[in-house]
Amino acid sequence: MKEEKDSKVSTSKEEKKEKVYNVESIYETYFENLNSVKLYFNKFGNLASGEDESIKEKSKEFFDQALSEIKEELKFVENKEDNTLSKEQVETYLTKFARKIKKQPRISPRNYEILSRSSFLMLNNYFEYLIADLLSYYYNKFKNSLNEKEFKFTLKELNEYDSIEEATKDLIVKEVESLIIDKSFNEILEHFEDKLSISLEKELIKWDEIIEIRERRHLIVHNSSVVNKKYISRTKNPFNYKIGDLVHIDKDYFFKSWSQFKLAGQLLIFNCWGNWDKDNIDNAIYEIMIQTFADLNAKNYDLVCKTCKYSEQIEPKNEDQEDYILRIKVNNAISLKKQNKDIEVKKVLKKIKVGTATPIFKIAHNILSDKYDDLEELFTQAIIVDKLIIDSYLEWPIFDFVREKDEINKRLIKTFKD
Repeated sequence: MKEEKDSKVSTSKEEKKEKVYNVESIYETYFENLNSVKLYFNKFGNLASGEDESIKEKSKEFFDQALSEIKEELKFVENKEDNTLSKEQVETYLTKFARKIKKQPRISPRNYEILSRSSFLMLNNYFEYLIADLLSYYYNKFKNSLNEKEFKFTLKELNEYDSIEEATKDLIVKEVESLIIDKSFNEILEHFEDKLSISLEKELIKWDEIIEIRERRHLIVHNSSVVNKKYISRTKNPFNYKIGDLVHIDKDYFFKSWSQFKLAGQLLIFNCWGNWDKDNIDNAIYEIMIQTFADLNAKNYDLVCKTCKYSEQIEPKNEDQEDYILRIKVNNAISLKKQNKDIEVKKVLKKIKVGTATPIFKIAHNILSDKYDDLEELFTQAIIVDKLIIDSYLEWPIFDFVREKDEINKRLIKTFKD
C-alpha cells in the first residue's frame, strides 16, 4: 500500500532549490541511476535483438543467393551423360563460391551482447559510486573519525589551499579514493561493518552472488570476458565455468544482478541513514514503504519480502512511522498472497491490528483474509475518509484479488459511481 508524502515528510519547494547533501540525497541518486540503466536496457534491448536477427537474416539471404548462383551454373552437369565434374571444375566452382562469400558484409550480430555488457558495467559502476558516496558523506560529517589518521603534505601542496576546511575536504577525497582503489570488495564491506558499524544484513543480502557479479565485471573489463583462475577461486564458481570459457550477460542474468544491487544498495543506505541522519528517520521509513510498493507493482516479490523482513527491526516513534510500518506489513502480506503462501499470510495478518485504522486498512485486511461481505460499505467509507479513487482501485496490487472476481468487481466499481 502506498500513500502520498505529506507536508511533514516532504521537502518544501524553497528547500529543494538548495539541494541538501545527506544520505537521502545519496539514496535518490542511486535509485535514479538504477532505474535509468534498467530503462536503458529495456528500451534498447529489443531493438538490439531485432537488429541482430536482421543481420543474421541478411547473412542467410546472401549465402542462399551465392549458393543459388553456383547451382545455376551447375545445371549443365545434369545434361552430361556421366553427370560428373572433373577435379579442376570442382575447384573452379568452389573458388567462385568462396569469393562470393568473402564479399558478404562483415557485420557481426553482436548488438545485444554489446548493449547487455555496457548496461551490466553501468550497473556495477553505480554500485561503486554508491559505496564512494556513502564513505565520502561519513567522513565529511564525522571528520573526527580521521583525527588519528596520518596524512603527508608538502609545503607546496599546503600552500595551494585557501583554508583548513578546503584541505580537509581534499584529504577526505583522497582517503575515499584510497579505500576504493587499494581495498578488495570484501575488505570494503568489512570496513563498513567493522569501522563504520554498519550492518551488512547478511541474512537478507546474498553477498556471495554480488561478489560473483563483481568478478564477472572484472572478467569483461580486464580479461576479454574469459574465465580465469582468479574468478573461479574468488567466486567458488557457482556456474561451473572452466578456465577459458566466455562469460555472457543475458536478460535473466542482468535483471537478477539488478535486483541484487537494488536490495543490497537500499538496505546499506537505510542502515547508514538510521545511523548517520537520525533526525531524518521519518523519510527513511517512508522510502522503505515506497520501495515495497514499487516492488509489488514490478512483481519483485522476493525483494518485497526481504525489505519487509528488514523493516521488522524498526520501532516506530510517532504516528507517521506507525502508519508507514503498517503499510509495509500490508505490502508484505500482499506479496506472500501473490506467491500463494497462505500460512505466512495468516502469520503477518495476526500482527496487523486494524480495529481503529482507517477503512482502507480494513479493506486490505478483509481482502487478504478472503472476506468480501463488508467490502462495499468499507469502499464507500474509504472513498470519503481515505480519498480512495477509481484509478487506485484499478492499479493497486491489493485489489488484484477482487478485480478478478467479476461479480464482486462490478459491485465495487459501482461504489465509485454512486
